[in-house]
Amino acid sequence: MGIFFGSILAVLAVIITVATKGGDQTKDALGWAWIDVIYALGYVKLVVTFVKYIPQARINYQRQSTVGWSIHQILLDLSGGILSLIQLILDSSLQSDWSGITGNPVKFGLSVVSMAFDVLFMTQHYLLYPRTDQDERRPLIDSP
Repeated sequence: MGIFFGSILAVLAVIITVATKGGDQTKDALGWAWIDVIYALGYVKLVVTFVKYIPQARINYQRQSTVGWSIHQILLDLSGGILSLIQLILDSSLQSDWSGITGNPVKFGLSVVSMAFDVLFMTQHYLLYPRTDQDERRPLIDSP
């Protein structure tokens, strides 16, 4: 809940700052502008993306198992992260301007964070805690 309310407060603080300190954008390139609210929302998305993976990684570690959890969404997420990174690289390459990668740190960060957790989950699923025949026959919820 802290991340939720902290994110809302951070974006509201940026909105208030832009509304009060944002001035004539033609004179001050370093001043606050409404685009800064969009950047704030992007960084909130990056933080939420990072935080959302932690509980599943922790549960897999505590249980020493990935039984009952589907790896398919992770494989799709990995392909999305790879394609997003390829898009950034191709766009920068075609424009001969590599600031497209450094100038969009949220998109780059989202793909790197997603791919890092995807590799962690695949390592847990396929290497650290592989399924056994006994796991397939055991119910997920024990009946009393």
